Amino acid sequence: MPPKIKITKDEILNVAIRIVQEKGIESLNARDLAKEIGCSVHPIFRTFESMEGLKSAVYQMAEHIYNQCMLSSEDHKEDGFLGMGLTYIDFAKNEKNLFKLLFMSDAFREQSMMDIVGSTEGDDEVIGMLSQRTGLSSQSAKELYAGIWLTTHGIASMFATNNCRFSDEEIRRLLNNSFMGLMMKLKKEEGQNQ
Repeated sequence: MPPKIKITKDEILNVAIRIVQEKGIESLNARDLAKEIGCSVHPIFRTFESMEGLKSAVYQMAEHIYNQCMLSSEDHKEDGFLGMGLTYIDFAKNEKNLFKLLFMSDAFREQSMMDIVGSTEGDDEVIGMLSQRTGLSSQSAKELYAGIWLTTHGIASMFATNNCRFSDEEIRRLLNNSFMGLMMKLKKEEGQNQ
């Protein structure tokens, strides 16, 4: 009798993330995943117990891919805050289905924008850096971050849904103009409140 082939957790996750990248999270099901791996559904449920458990692991893997993309981007290193926005938009262009999974799902339902800003790992550092570079208070820097994130997210979402045809130069200009305009407005408000 030939030895049983052991299907590892990593193999299951790698095929699952590939399916999500190609077709979206809604296309991930045990039967198709098992077919892609070349096994029955038993190894999948023995490893993850449920599809929700598997989808949770896929979500975590998508977050890891996103974080690696943000950390390794050359734009991010060169242009600082602008580079972060450009990298975020590039992720939406290149990983449409992972972007939708991470940033266009129900995860943020019922939360205010100001509650979301500052809740992600690294946000406090970015807000602190913005405060230091612009001379804005922490609260105004947080508001600046929220405004720029919404602009960036809007552009990225348009790319993820194939509704955008902005050139790289147009994107760079839009982000710069939004940043400068909002920063000047917030500085003026802070000056009036002193």
